[in-house]
Amino acid sequence: MNILIVGNGFDLSHYLPTKYDHFMVAMDAIENWDESQGDMRFDDLFGKDYWHKNDKTGEEWQNSFFQHTKAMYKTDEIKISVDQVKELKAQLKENVWYQYFSDHVREVKTWIDFENKIEDALDSVSELFQQISDYYLGHDVLSCEVSPINFKKQKFFGEVISLSERVCQLLCLLNLIHKKKDNIKKGDYSFDDDNSNFFTYFIVNENVKKFTNYDVYDQNKALERLNDELASFIEIFNKYIILIDIMELDVKFCKLPILIDKVYSFNYTNTFGRFYDLTDSQFLHGKSGLTQNIVLGISDLKNEYLKKLKAYGFTKYHQKIFKNTNYKFLYENLAKINEIIENIEFWSNSTIADTWKNSEQISSDQHTIHLLRNELKEIKGCIYIWGHSLDISDENYIKEIFSVNFEKHKNFEIVIYSFSQQAYFDHLCNLLHILGKEKVELWMKKGWLKFEKNPDIAEINGIKPVDLPKIIAKAS
Repeated sequence: MNILIVGNGFDLSHYLPTKYDHFMVAMDAIENWDESQGDMRFDDLFGKDYWHKNDKTGEEWQNSFFQHTKAMYKTDEIKISVDQVKELKAQLKENVWYQYFSDHVREVKTWIDFENKIEDALDSVSELFQQISDYYLGHDVLSCEVSPINFKKQKFFGEVISLSERVCQLLCLLNLIHKKKDNIKKGDYSFDDDNSNFFTYFIVNENVKKFTNYDVYDQNKALERLNDELASFIEIFNKYIILIDIMELDVKFCKLPILIDKVYSFNYTNTFGRFYDLTDSQFLHGKSGLTQNIVLGISDLKNEYLKKLKAYGFTKYHQKIFKNTNYKFLYENLAKINEIIENIEFWSNSTIADTWKNSEQISSDQHTIHLLRNELKEIKGCIYIWGHSLDISDENYIKEIFSVNFEKHKNFEIVIYSFSQQAYFDHLCNLLHILGKEKVELWMKKGWLKFEKNPDIAEINGIKPVDLPKIIAKAS
């Protein structure tokens, strides 16, 4: 049995624009689209990323990725109607998570960075909640003003809600606090300075329940709204992935240089099934579509305060169970392997220990062992990993992959495809961090673990890059 495990790099190897950067470029284009220009096309979505320029030398070059995309797919058939553009514009404007990611776009380059930014945001939310709780220890009514540290007031425990300027700005994007420009006084007059970089921050009243002579800040309500906003962001992302998943080939792909019986996908697209006619694919993080069950969140909830609030809806493991994705992964294979090995050992030991058995009984035992070993061979094979970062965020999956072999039994060889020398370097670092050097070195010595370069899809299919048009942005 040959198993293929694919991550985002598998789609990128097929020149499908599924990187975080690709998504944000497309969403920015939608946000700024002049609706009087009509429907949006593929070039309108990604044209901003077609050409790059060296600011010092003025030298321009084409984006090789999209040169291949345009050569492989019928991109001219991709269209987003004006009505769809209007709907997406409204959703993007209203969604606090998108506004947060858009504001931090330079800090987020990969989907791993994306997860880290969610965790960073949740830590800031926790900091606000804890300070509010501390404030209530000495007050019945919440002071809605939030004081940036080192600006207005020195922070005293429980006497004033004081957060760093960075955290304040972040919480504004999540709509947990809001800001207004500070008044500037000159003589007897005060006025608003639109150019001022100094703000006064206030807690949003939406999450404050008012009672006679006291109030209560509803932390669970605030978290529930952030969960709902994340679900809405996933819906926006799903619309984008659907657009990519319906891109039709303009060429016919050759078969891959490896034979695959089963695919486990960390992607939301059905790339392997569409291009290589294999239906036995399991989607570990859900699948895009009209009935999407996409998993998009953090690997674990590390913040103790948020654990007390049971904020597990932001974690991938909660979403996987809740959305009924294939979270079992290799469990069935491992369980079957263990069962067969235990049976082989049982019958082998029984044959040796029970000296009273006659030749006919021993022959029957040996036949049983022979059948079990043949059954084990059917499960044995190779696990190919293509386009997965092997990052700590999927630590549990990685440990499960590397539990398929035992000291006396090699069941699977593992081949990891790396896009570049740097990717190979990063893969090895991640494995050493998760598994430890002893296990990695042992598997390398035994020949159970190998690193190879990605199969070149363009080369395999004889596809040459095409020239890209220069797109003039049509901003609204």
